[in-house]
Formats: sequence, structure tokens, C-alpha cells
Amino acid sequence: MDAPRHHYAALDGVRGFAALSVMIYHLGHWLDVPQLAVNSGLAVDLFFCLSGYVLSLSYDTRMTGSRGLSMGQFFSRRLVRLMPVVVVATVLGGAYVILRAYLNGGDVPYAALCVALVLALLDLPYLFAPHEIGGPQVFPLNGPQYSLFLELFINLLWWMTRRLDQRLLAVAMVGVCLPLVWVTGLGGDVPATFWSGFPRVGASFFMGVALYRFAQVIPAAISGVSMFMTCFCLMLVLFFWPGVASRGVEMAWIAIFSPLLVISGARIRMPAALTRLSLLGGEVSYPLYALHYPVFCWVNGLFQAMVHARVAIVEIPLVFVMAIMVSVFVLKKVDEPVRRMLSHRSPPNAPGGRSYPVVGEASAVMPVHNER
Repeated sequence: MDAPRHHYAALDGVRGFAALSVMIYHLGHWLDVPQLAVNSGLAVDLFFCLSGYVLSLSYDTRMTGSRGLSMGQFFSRRLVRLMPVVVVATVLGGAYVILRAYLNGGDVPYAALCVALVLALLDLPYLFAPHEIGGPQVFPLNGPQYSLFLELFINLLWWMTRRLDQRLLAVAMVGVCLPLVWVTGLGGDVPATFWSGFPRVGASFFMGVALYRFAQVIPAAISGVSMFMTCFCLMLVLFFWPGVASRGVEMAWIAIFSPLLVISGARIRMPAALTRLSLLGGEVSYPLYALHYPVFCWVNGLFQAMVHARVAIVEIPLVFVMAIMVSVFVLKKVDEPVRRMLSHRSPPNAPGGRSYPVVGEASAVMPVHNER
């Protein structure tokens, strides 16, 4: 039976806030504004946890049996959900590299740029990207795309193991990955920390799977409105605390407070006005996350070409507004139309039929027949 959409509005609101926080952190980092939302990178772990919960919720009845999806069918649905925005971001990033070289009078390493473009369109990392095109980021044309690579990786691993006992699998994966995260730290975006991204995504994604599989035994007393508000306030304080969080605080977020925020958000209802705002934030969050890097590059590059200086107090609000505007435009004019077209290429009830996309950064507002 389909769950009412508003049951998950709180999680969409969380996701929207987290995406904005990541953008604010990156703006501070790129424009040399220290202590600005310095812990908002932990939103990535929240996204992974949300993804594990939401995919388990959405695909539970389609994992095995007569309605079960093959690996190819599942993978195609994930690509339909994630890749239209990635294509736009890649094109914007590649075009900026060429523009920057033109404005600065430099040469474009076209061979490396072509490799970066192809790999980005395949959602694969470029471990030896030169500095001229955005290295050492493993996705030089769009740094945050590393988390989308990790998302697809863990999605496929999860689907390959779908016939295993999901409770035991989730416990085992969390038990293996969490200690590795403690040892390796949080990374994945540059070659030096690339391999640490795998236990990172494994720990949080399968924490989300565990939340869904053990939901019936999680007491309501620790997952109601009070817990949601407590965890949301903790998130706000943690993300915007002026000092870098210790490894212990990061682990507490990943292992305790992020999962509590997800399960409590999935169980609360919100007033109509907040529901509408939250759902809007959820819709925009994925394109905002995926596009804010190339939008920043364009705005910052053109701004500096005109004034020949960095002015953070001007550029931060300018990029903030432009990123949201571009994200809404891409969502409505590119992402949704393309997904709608691709999702209806086959009959809905056919084995390889209609796609049921779920946000890579983890939408949690849908029943299985009305996912986003």
C-alpha cells in the first residue's frame, strides 16, 4: 500500500538544507573564507544514509520474485535518475575550462580534457587529472561528482546482494565499514583519499538499509518529533560550527545522529506550509548539489575577469542565487522532461518497463509508484 507523500516531507527538507550547507561550505573554501560551514561535508554521509533507507523502501517489493528487477533494469533506473543533471554539469564544467584558458591566455590540454569529459559522462573517476583542468580532484570538471560515483557503486553492490538476508547484510557491512572509516577518515574526492570513500559510503548506506529493515523494532520514543528536532538542531550546530570536528564527532554523526535524523524524519508529519517548502527543497537539492561547482566556476571566472579581484562578500550571495536559479531551470527544463521521456519508453508493467527513479542524494518522499 502506498504511503502518503507528506509522511516523508521532513526528509526532503533535511536534504534541501544539507545541499545548501554543502554549497555554503564550498563557497567559503573556494573564496578563502575560513570557518564557514566547515563541517558541512558531513552532509554527504547523511545523503548516503538517506539513500540506503529510501532505496530499501522503494525497491523492497522489486528485489526478488515475479516483480523483481534484473541488475540491468535496476542500473538503468539509477542512470535515468542521476545522469541527466550530470551531463549538464559536465558540459558546463568542460566549457568553463576552455573559457578560462581563453581569458587567461593559457593552453588547454585538450587530450586530458577529453578524457575528463568521457569519464565524467560515464561517472568514472579520473585519478591522474592534471591541475590545468581541475586536478587533483578525481572529477576535475565537477568535484562533488565523486559522491555520485560512490552512490552508484554502492547501489550496484547492494543490488548484487539483494538475495541475501538484508538484515544480516546491513549489520555486517556497517560492522566492517565503520571501523575502517575510523581508521581512514572521510574522503574520496582526491587520489590521496580516494579509497577511503568506499568504507565511507558503505557505512552510511547500509546504516540506511538497517533503518528500514529494523524499523519495526526501533522504539517510537527515540524517533518522534522531539528526536527529529534535536537531531536537526545538532546538524545545524555541527555543520556551521566554526571549528573542524574531531574524528570522534564525525563518527558520532555517522553512526548515531544521522541515522536518528533519518528514521525520525520518516515518521513525523509536518504542517502544510512547511511540507510545501520541504518538498520544494527536496526537489531542488540534487541539481543544486550536482551543479553548484560549475556554476561557481562560471560566476567566479567572469566576475574576476571584470573586476580582477576576489570579493567574497559579493560573490557568495551572487553564486548562491545563481546556483539556485540554474538548478531550478535545469530541474524543470532538462532533468524532469528527460527522465519522463526515458521512463516511459517501455510499458509500465513490462519487465523492463517504467523507471522508478530515486534521487541519488536520496529523496524520501515517495511511495514506490510515485518516486522522485
